[in-house]
Amino acid sequence: MESPPDTTDFTARARELERFLPEGRQADFRALCEGLLECGARGDRELAQALEEQDLLAADNERLRDRQRRLGARLEQLQEIFRINDQAFLTFRSALTLSRQLRHLSDLPGVMDELARAMAVPALTCLLAREDFEAFVPPGYPCPEATALSEALAALPMGDAARRVYVGPVAALPQPQFFFSPRDLAKTPKLGRGSCFIAPLYDKYRPDRRIGALALGDVDSGRYTPLKGTDFLEHFCEVLSGDLLHVKIHEELVRQRDSDELTGIPNRAYLRRNGPALLSLAARKGTPAALLFCDLDRFKAVNDLFGHETGDAVLCDVARAMAGRVRAYDLLARLGGDEFVVLMPDAGPQEAAIMVKRLRACVAQVARDRGLSGSPGLSVSIGVAISAPDQTIDDLTRQADAAMYADKRSAPTP
Repeated sequence: MESPPDTTDFTARARELERFLPEGRQADFRALCEGLLECGARGDRELAQALEEQDLLAADNERLRDRQRRLGARLEQLQEIFRINDQAFLTFRSALTLSRQLRHLSDLPGVMDELARAMAVPALTCLLAREDFEAFVPPGYPCPEATALSEALAALPMGDAARRVYVGPVAALPQPQFFFSPRDLAKTPKLGRGSCFIAPLYDKYRPDRRIGALALGDVDSGRYTPLKGTDFLEHFCEVLSGDLLHVKIHEELVRQRDSDELTGIPNRAYLRRNGPALLSLAARKGTPAALLFCDLDRFKAVNDLFGHETGDAVLCDVARAMAGRVRAYDLLARLGGDEFVVLMPDAGPQEAAIMVKRLRACVAQVARDRGLSGSPGLSVSIGVAISAPDQTIDDLTRQADAAMYADKRSAPTP
């Protein structure tokens, strides 16, 4: 801030001028000079105050600009957090949608591929306990034994045991090939230097029981770390566990409803539910359909002589043998006891006759394998019925049943 001007020179000059003024005017002149000096002094004070206020204002402006910069940086941080959270929410919603769209465990490999794309990870594995899921997933799907699964999860270097998940480097895994397929590890070599998230999947009805595990791997070593939140992933694992169990339970109920408990092939209810559709399709196409009614001969004697356990084994052998002889689009069902039915779309008398020979041959092979070619012996009587327009599946079955009894009566006595 500048110093106020010196007034000494001004006062001296005023006194010199005062000598040349007329008598009586000196007092007025001195009053005028004093007023000028007072105005100057007041102006100096006001200027000094203004300059001081200007300095304060400049300091305030600098503080405001600094605060604005800090607020701007904070805003950018909040926008980045919002973007990350928004992306996480979109990913979570996509993952939930895929999980909730699962209808059959046979579709699981495709759903997992879509889930990996939705989560933008090069490696994603959903391991399922063999004892619970192997009968429902496609062949080759990763289904380790429950004991091996529990041991592999227990060996993970858990940083926070309460969270029950592993978040960290892939390289720190004792068995990376257990959680990630050799194909993924070979396809993405950098995965070994990346990070991963691994969480067990629990049975929601028995929380102490593991049914599988979900593993996600990324080449970015900083994507999955203990410092980053994985709450949505852990919640997704809970949802996925429930969905997997629900689909499995549904498929078990469907199998119990549609499958013969002993042999595993379709049962009478399945035939009555799906047979009409095959007959309707044949009628629309103008092609015949054949129904073969099969009844094992002397099966009661096999039961009486060898016991029901052997009898059940023979029925299972016959069902497997018949399933291997019928066409891919034929419907083989066990009606009960020792009675089986084969519904053949697009088949007339000639195709039915060929199938009769196949079925007789496969039953004869079972008899030889089981040592039943002699006494009491085991063979099969087969009746054939060809569909007519507007004929129901029950009518066609009764017609074939009657033909079977005719075949049984005509068979030579052993």
